[in-house]
Amino acid sequence: METWRILAGVVTCLAVSLVGVALATNFRGMTEWHVRRSMATASVLRRVPPWRWLPVASYDQRLARFVLMERAIGVVFAAMGVLFLILLAYAVFSGTPLKSSR
Repeated sequence: METWRILAGVVTCLAVSLVGVALATNFRGMTEWHVRRSMATASVLRRVPPWRWLPVASYDQRLARFVLMERAIGVVFAAMGVLFLILLAYAVFSGTPLKSSR
């Protein structure tokens, strides 16, 4: 097996896991900071459709809802990174080649 693919896979899995853990645990306020920046950026794009599917909520309620959603996404990222790391270790120890996109 090519060593660079294994190293690239390990680095990618660890990066995805670390970002997921940072989002899920709100490490140093990273999740809340990211949500505040996203809401500030997207505020100019916010339109209410004619059927009003967006509930009337205060800024703090929307912030809390988005932080909760992003923390859930962080849990998924952390689990996905660990799962891919396990799959990579299995592929290395079993001797099966890693699939190429070509």
